[in-house]
Amino acid sequence: MIIGELAARSGVSPRLLRYYEEQGLLTATRAPNGYRQYDESAVEIARTVRMMFQMGFPQEKVRSLLACASPSASAADHEAARARVAEMRDDVDRQMTELARTREVLTEFLGR
Repeated sequence: MIIGELAARSGVSPRLLRYYEEQGLLTATRAPNGYRQYDESAVEIARTVRMMFQMGFPQEKVRSLLACASPSASAADHEAARARVAEMRDDVDRQMTELARTREVLTEFLGR
């Protein structure tokens, strides 16, 4: 699929898709006319990368997770990816706890 179709299917702008490719987070081949060509897996990869960036994860963490979760990765790499995802989930849990505390403080302040 070309970049416009990937953008429509993934909900990620063509500009961001080009950026992800420049950063090595998304791969594309080139058609003879120079257009980028993406396979079906690019839809989920683009969505995942966007979500991880929106959640505040640094690029290196995103990159390492994608490398470990690749279909060509070894079983040990897949296990490492699962461990990284568990760490990320724990980070999100900590952030949610901190946000809940912050919300309570703000609510108390408004009640004064």
